[in-house]
Amino acid sequence: MSFLYPWALTIAALIISLLLNRGCWRLKLPPIPWRLPWILLLLWALEQSIQRLEIPITSGINFSICNQVIASIAISRVLIWLLLELMPRFRILPNSPRILRDTLFILCSGILIVLSLQQHSRIDLVGLITTSAVLTAVLGLAAQDPLKDLIGGLSLQVEKVIREGDWVEIDNQIGRVESISWRDTELRCRNGSRLVLPHSSMSSHSIRNFTSFGAFGNKLLIGLDYSIPPHQAKALMQKISKNHPSILNNPKTIIRIHEFEESTIVYEWVIWHESFSDRLAIRGDLQEQLWYSLKRVGLSFPFPVRDVRMQEEPSAKDKAQERRDKSQSRIFNLLEKNELFSALSKSQLLNILSLSETHDYAEGEIIVAEGDPGESLFMLLDGQVAIRKKNILTGEVNVAKLNSGEIFGEMTLFIGAPRSATARSSTTVEVLEVHRSAIAELMENEPVLLERFGQMISRRQTQLESLQIVQTQTSGRDIIDRMKTLFTNILA
Repeated sequence: MSFLYPWALTIAALIISLLLNRGCWRLKLPPIPWRLPWILLLLWALEQSIQRLEIPITSGINFSICNQVIASIAISRVLIWLLLELMPRFRILPNSPRILRDTLFILCSGILIVLSLQQHSRIDLVGLITTSAVLTAVLGLAAQDPLKDLIGGLSLQVEKVIREGDWVEIDNQIGRVESISWRDTELRCRNGSRLVLPHSSMSSHSIRNFTSFGAFGNKLLIGLDYSIPPHQAKALMQKISKNHPSILNNPKTIIRIHEFEESTIVYEWVIWHESFSDRLAIRGDLQEQLWYSLKRVGLSFPFPVRDVRMQEEPSAKDKAQERRDKSQSRIFNLLEKNELFSALSKSQLLNILSLSETHDYAEGEIIVAEGDPGESLFMLLDGQVAIRKKNILTGEVNVAKLNSGEIFGEMTLFIGAPRSATARSSTTVEVLEVHRSAIAELMENEPVLLERFGQMISRRQTQLESLQIVQTQTSGRDIIDRMKTLFTNILA
């Protein structure tokens, strides 16, 4: 029983340490440095077993010295954990950089080892090193590079050149600083790889910090056709920047002509956002949204022009016409199933379809903004649209999500009210825009539609009020009167 007691204690200590460490992880506390104390306990159990079994040791192993060295290191590590890692989490002491903790750990461990060996084993390490010229030379040569790394790391921390969490560029390598130890700095690169840079090598390279000075300026060079007036190009890019949720209003977006090339005007587009890590995602969003914006106004990016004469096969023409017919048929079916247009005849629906336009929007674009005027409604043909309203306390909040076949903006079209909410595309979407002039043409040919549309809009208003999209006490009769006034002015 006495033989098994040290090993049972060692195993129990291992299990308890693992459980405590898991508890620290759940509570988001720094992990307990249990390994060194457990190794010390393991050596003690091994020493007890050797003594009880009376195993002769002829290799010169001195468990006492090993235990003293490991005990000194373990005590130093536990003290550093308690004072510089655990207490700052409870705001008892201020946070300290990792390099300071590592340096104090090395110094504290060395002092405790020297004092322990001198006190218990009568070994004077200081005297041994100072009286041995060869040992002093060997230690001096071996300590050159570690000292360079230590001093380089301390200078980086003292001057606050980089900190953990910063995005930096060192030796043409861009990454996020994961940790700064006494010897090296560890970066997590954009491709997910781990890059370790010794401090001695970092001192010979320039360091670019993308985080320490606040917002990051993201510059894009965009080439557009000479047929697009500069003021129109700038207005498109300015609108896209304003509507992107991650782009800051201050500093302001900069859009200016960079240079004139052979077939393009190159614009410099500088936007500002909080995190460097969003750089590539935001660039992709802006370029995608610019493509859709240009397409909606009948423009495109320039490309090399060649005079190529081709004879299209009749089958290709037939397939293109077939695709257009299928698209028209799909839109017609969606109009026919919608409550607002379900009462219209086939010819009236075809008339609306011929007078309306389809538009494509990239993910994240604003289709209509709350408070803006307008004279059209939109039917969602494909994708999803989020309806958002402004809130004094929380900013914009989602109030509804629309799918294919649903409409928005009808209150603006029929009664001339400002947009009651913001519609932002959640995916790439296709919408049908129905203008007020198309509805007015129907009413001119069949005035009875005014009453019918008025009743439908009144029911629609009740639905929107339940979703908190509109807030009005206008009655159904008032809606019809406002529609009469609005459309009479158009048809007059």
